[in-house]
Amino acid sequence: MRLALFLAVAVAFAIALALIAGAILSGASWGFWGLGLPHAIIALATLGAGLAMGRWFDREPDPLAALGLPLKPGAVGAAARGAALGALLIGVLMAVQLAVGWLRPASDAGTAAAWLRHMGGMAALFTVAAASEELLFRGYGFQRLVEWLDVKLAVLVDAVLFGAIHVNNPRAELLPLINIALAGVLLAGVYLRTRSLWAAIGLHWSWNWFTTLFDRPVSGIEIDAPGYDFRELGPDLLTGGAFGPEGGLLMTFIALAAIAWVFRSPFPGPQKEAASVRRSR
Repeated sequence: MRLALFLAVAVAFAIALALIAGAILSGASWGFWGLGLPHAIIALATLGAGLAMGRWFDREPDPLAALGLPLKPGAVGAAARGAALGALLIGVLMAVQLAVGWLRPASDAGTAAAWLRHMGGMAALFTVAAASEELLFRGYGFQRLVEWLDVKLAVLVDAVLFGAIHVNNPRAELLPLINIALAGVLLAGVYLRTRSLWAAIGLHWSWNWFTTLFDRPVSGIEIDAPGYDFRELGPDLLTGGAFGPEGGLLMTFIALAAIAWVFRSPFPGPQKEAASVRRSR
């Protein structure tokens, strides 16, 4: 019931926001920043729906904290730890390819200023994209799904849906979609381990940004960094080829190792204060 109501409210919010954005931005050319507009609408819609459900349906004293987004100093640390994990995973992947000669750096046109503008823009875009996808897939809906189903089954359903939304990405085939689903398992595990969407958002952001830092496609989308290039010379089955690192078996192995570590022991329950409030009602 709560899951269906959340989805209905989120869709209503998204439609309203899309209509408002369309009226305000009619005829405007946003160029690069237009890529983030759909993500911004999804982020605001799912956040608003989650907060509305938490406040008026679940009677949470702090809906943001219940959603996994407490506005406390620890939020920065949680996001940083998630980002560090993402940087580690992509860094290991790229280090392996560089070590065996499957990835070779080369010069390209561009200046340092252009690179800073580009990577700053990517940081902003990936922040919005990571927030929208984590709120949609690991936010209120997923949290109610975990209560309704067995945790492992809820994670499986969430991961399949997460992989499925990428089916129309350029050059998306079976292995890339499996790897993206595995990334969904990892992100769900990070949320369940920490009960923090900040950590999941940090990991998601870092995964994408560091892939771009190495001038590799992100989920099949080519994003060229100015000033240098990394030429992929290895077997596509292992490296991912034109889809990017998420399309190769190397990513499969690294994702499985990370999942095994995150799922190494039972997950902690919800925050004690939230649980005590629920028991008192």
